[in-house]
Amino acid sequence: MRRSVFSVATAIAVLALTAGSVVAALTWKSGPTFVQNSNGSFTATGEATGLGNTPVIATIVVSGTVRYTCVNKGSNPSPGQNPVPSTTSGSQDLGNSDHNGRGVLDLTVSFAPAATVGGKTAGCPNGNWQGVNPQQQGPVSATLTLTQGGKVIYTAKLP
Repeated sequence: MRRSVFSVATAIAVLALTAGSVVAALTWKSGPTFVQNSNGSFTATGEATGLGNTPVIATIVVSGTVRYTCVNKGSNPSPGQNPVPSTTSGSQDLGNSDHNGRGVLDLTVSFAPAATVGGKTAGCPNGNWQGVNPQQQGPVSATLTLTQGGKVIYTAKLP
């Protein structure tokens, strides 16, 4: 009885160490770099190793706030009142399953709010109006996330 308890405890310890080493296997041969470019876009680059054969997906989500100009059916403009949150995202498969666990990251995403929104969303006088001509208000931020098998294995945020 005592021996089987020791075996179970040993097996659990080995399993815990093995699970930890799978996540710890991610290393960066170059990078990663995650920067905001002069044109306002965000770029992530790098080359990762130790990814195994399960696909890794890199995603950049860019978030900010915009204001729209309200336009009625007679094409009369009026400034909108509500700041409207907006997000843009882009993803890339690192291609590691075909390259012995190595993956190259090179992803750029720009902040691109919807060209139009409903009048109520933009703060127009009523729902018959439409929000057009989005203008960025305040700072834009971005988050880079690498996921593998449904689990986050790397995250970085700007600013």
